[in-house]
Amino acid sequence: MERFFGSRPRNWELTVGDLNEHTGQVDRIVLDMLEPWSVLPTVADNLVPGGVLTVYVPTTTQLSRIAEDLRGHGGFTEPAAWESLHRPWHLVGLAVRPEHRMMGHTAFLLTARRLAPGVTAPRPQRRPTSGGR
Repeated sequence: MERFFGSRPRNWELTVGDLNEHTGQVDRIVLDMLEPWSVLPTVADNLVPGGVLTVYVPTTTQLSRIAEDLRGHGGFTEPAAWESLHRPWHLVGLAVRPEHRMMGHTAFLLTARRLAPGVTAPRPQRRPTSGGR
């Protein structure tokens, strides 16, 4: 924060530690752990309505599990996920092309917002499959 903004914002506090030992409401939670779904009740208790949950997981199995558990909980918006890839480019005069090698998959990031008590997330609109199911 200090490097990006030049100083530490007065209204900002970073807490790093075990979520199960934290008490009190926060507006952001970032999870980087093997089984993030295991702390979902604690996340729901500590994240303020409108607060953002960000989860970092390396596998599609973990990504699917946390997304389904968030949907099943019902207290979060529809999860969104993306993956980061890194491909440097060669830039010499008119020779502009991607490098021959690329660092592939780094991990998945999933985000969802905490809903206020009593609010239900709208059901996502999905197109029917070609089989009509």
